[in-house]
Amino acid sequence: MKDFIKIKNLILFSSKGERNLIDIPNLQFDSKSISVIIGPNGAGKSLLLNIIQGLILPSAGTIKIKSSIKDKSCKKVSIMMQKPSFLRRTTEQNIQFVLELNKDKRKVSYLDVLERFDLIAQRKILANKLSGGEKQRLALGLAIITNSKILLLDEPTANADPRTTLKIEKIIKEEAIAGKKILLVTHNIPQAKRLGQDIAFIHRGKVLEHCDKAVFLNHPKVKEINQFLEGEILI
Repeated sequence: MKDFIKIKNLILFSSKGERNLIDIPNLQFDSKSISVIIGPNGAGKSLLLNIIQGLILPSAGTIKIKSSIKDKSCKKVSIMMQKPSFLRRTTEQNIQFVLELNKDKRKVSYLDVLERFDLIAQRKILANKLSGGEKQRLALGLAIITNSKILLLDEPTANADPRTTLKIEKIIKEEAIAGKKILLVTHNIPQAKRLGQDIAFIHRGKVLEHCDKAVFLNHPKVKEINQFLEGEILI
């Protein structure tokens, strides 16, 4: 489905209403690709994910998600935050809690989750005492085991070392192959090249371009994209 996620006339005003933090007349994502959302700091990337998830209500506009979900236990959207928060429990207890809330026919074991996300050695450690990379892996695991159709990822490897980055990227690819729609926010241009099929560039709350990865990287239509790709700071 080419318009699996359909965003129309989306506006989010700042708290004082003097400017638009998000202003997106039209944006669509298909149901199959890993779609990358990229842009400079403060562009509105995380805000957009939070609106799609329902954590922030927009000032105006609509977001429609086409549902082909037959299994009623399968939720539509889950999110991995850039700065995740956890229950004041151990790693395995956090996983057990989310699995209990999201029971489904797969009967996923918390031990399987610990193994897949390389957290066996950390199972008895309090989640908030994990290292940055370990927290990223746990947050990704918790987002995935909710059994959602759409996975929103906000800088999933921001605090990760190269080994953890490789592990997380491998899991993201596996989830996409399994049929999950991925929306990935990243500042990492090489990561966007490795994972993305299409890329949306956001600047000052507006989507300046959304196109196939090859077109975006080699033939961008707006100067701001070239500036961003060349490492220039956009204000």
